Amino acid sequence: MSQIEHYVLDSPTLLAMGGNKQVSGLVHAAASSDDVRLWVPVLCLLEAERERVGIVAHAGVLLDVLRVIDDDYAMAMTVAELLRDGLVPGIAAAVHVARPNPMLPEGALVATVSPEAYDRLGVGVMDLNR
Repeated sequence: MSQIEHYVLDSPTLLAMGGNKQVSGLVHAAASSDDVRLWVPVLCLLEAERERVGIVAHAGVLLDVLRVIDDDYAMAMTVAELLRDGLVPGIAAAVHVARPNPMLPEGALVATVSPEAYDRLGVGVMDLNR
């Protein structure tokens, strides 16, 4: 039995979905494998939509691949704390989902085109620029 790989997509990665080969490859891998799961916090979707209209609709086409995470009070607390530290909401929400939690007890990697945003935040990162 193989290990399931969990990845969280942040706002910068959602914005790169249309033209980045690494992001497209990860989405394709998730679509063709039962062992790769892609998680997207609602807050990341909304922040990406604010920067480029149509991202939410584009993600909607991929709902068989993307698992959208609703925001809850625990996420609001994490995001509020990280906003005070200068993070943007779409990065803070990804941090919350990537940290170990009841749904993902071992946590997940943030798959991102902006790996530097996660320095010293205590989550694993997969750099999609490589």
